Amino acid sequence: MIEPGDGPAAPPAAQPEPPPVCPPIPSVVLSLVALLGSFASLFQIDIPILWFLRSHNLSALQPLGDLGEKLGNGGTLVTISLLLLGAGYVMKRRAVIRIALDSLLAHGVVAILVNALKHIIGRPRPRLTHSGEWQWWPSLDSGLDSFPSGHTSATVAVATVLARGLPRFRWVPYVLAAWVGASRIWRGSHFPGDVVAGMVVGFVVGSIFNGPLRWWGRSGAHAFVRIAPIVLSLTGIFWVLTHRIVDPLTDHILFASGMMLMAGGLALRIAGHRKPASDDEATRIAASESLLGLGLGVVTGAPVVIGLAGLLCFARWHAASTTPRSAAPPSWAQDSLLAAGVIAAGLGIQALKGFVPLQ
Repeated sequence: MIEPGDGPAAPPAAQPEPPPVCPPIPSVVLSLVALLGSFASLFQIDIPILWFLRSHNLSALQPLGDLGEKLGNGGTLVTISLLLLGAGYVMKRRAVIRIALDSLLAHGVVAILVNALKHIIGRPRPRLTHSGEWQWWPSLDSGLDSFPSGHTSATVAVATVLARGLPRFRWVPYVLAAWVGASRIWRGSHFPGDVVAGMVVGFVVGSIFNGPLRWWGRSGAHAFVRIAPIVLSLTGIFWVLTHRIVDPLTDHILFASGMMLMAGGLALRIAGHRKPASDDEATRIAASESLLGLGLGVVTGAPVVIGLAGLLCFARWHAASTTPRSAAPPSWAQDSLLAAGVIAAGLGIQALKGFVPLQ
């Protein structure tokens, strides 16, 4: 006899998604300081880089630049999102539909935000810049809308959302976005600082739309913490390329010190293989990454890059020590690739110093 209530058990109710852990406030503040410092450094070399590009014939890159401009065009990005939306409905894939809608929303928000910033700041386009000085001043005039780059911000925002559905190939949309950003520089449409700023705006907005909007504050904080090292890396590359070695002895000392810091970071990371089940695995990995990042900053020999790298490394370590998380120990293969990568990066930085001397 079947009693009332007997029968197939009802499926368990879906558990609500837990909110992301908010990064510690000091880590967010230090990341924002590093971002501002990176932009201040880029603004010092933006115009000399423009003069350098103008002095060289880059006609061979023109076709690639034209393709990059078309790819980063608003119509192209909207078309991609709409095609993805149609494919989601045809295949009845809710996840695909959600990604397509989020990419459209992120694109719309970033377009409004960037256009407002462009006219509030009023930076002249490179073609209208003929001296080493310019002023921040609100303007609605055409040509006074260089900062930040609209093509870059929109492409990065859409790429950040699309990468959510491509866990193994998430690098593909980011590579395409990097191509769009680089093309804006060599075409003379934007300064490097404009493109980097567009990248930051696009990544933050895209990251916010990658989660529930009620968590926009936490998502935005995470995005600032994640994008700050990339922005500093780009700033360091531009700075290294455009500054000659002034004092060879000091530079050699800093290079050796930076390589020693990186060696210490690698040793700390490899030491975890002896205790793969250690409770402080996440903190140890964070300390290792901090030493590696600081070492790369010291290798540049640029005081501004070293100081900003120190801020970010402290922010990374502080975040790991205050909000520890479980972390899988890295494999020997991963550590071997990391070791080869950081050594190559250190040697590459040293070789490229002053490759495009502007000062």
